[in-house]
Amino acid sequence: MIPTSAAHIAPAARRRGRPPDPHARSRILAAAENLLDEAGYLNVTIDEVAARAGVSKKTVYRFWRHKPALICDLIVERSAVLPVPDIGDTRAELATLFTLIIEYLTAGPGSTMTLLVAATSDDPATLAKLREQLVAPRRDIARNVLQRGIARGDLPADVDIDAVLDMWHGLVAYRLTGRPAALPRHTVEQLVDLTMSGHVPRLPRT
Repeated sequence: MIPTSAAHIAPAARRRGRPPDPHARSRILAAAENLLDEAGYLNVTIDEVAARAGVSKKTVYRFWRHKPALICDLIVERSAVLPVPDIGDTRAELATLFTLIIEYLTAGPGSTMTLLVAATSDDPATLAKLREQLVAPRRDIARNVLQRGIARGDLPADVDIDAVLDMWHGLVAYRLTGRPAALPRHTVEQLVDLTMSGHVPRLPRT
């Protein structure tokens, strides 16, 4: 039998401490988003996020083990994946796709993602989440645009789709970080025309 004194102590002990805040996670994400918009990824700190969210650093770390994991979840949850509608016009669809690539990679979430990839190179879990939930859905949409063009006969059947997409993404990313410069509309149109003419990498013959 539990002694009377212990029976009175146990419930009191269970009442100590504040219960978990059910809104803490959403407040942390909102604070991180505001700080990211104001200061950029490199200047986001867990200390500032916690202060703005009105929580302790321990609470932040209860949800995320480090800053890249926090920002990764923020971008995953807040980034829209926009489709490229099938309008029956391959050139127009390729131009729309290229524009979406530029808009995403030069906007907040996309430009931050390039920094996150570098920051999580030694963090397989966060890197895998970035690839699976941010990169893969957009890649599937982009790949589908070129596959539609092949099916219509507008693009050669042996176009190396992944190489074309890597070239487009790589050019935009390099203009963003390596040699900051705008990508003129006429350059985009010329690259689309090159793709339409088949002057792009091709798959090896089997």
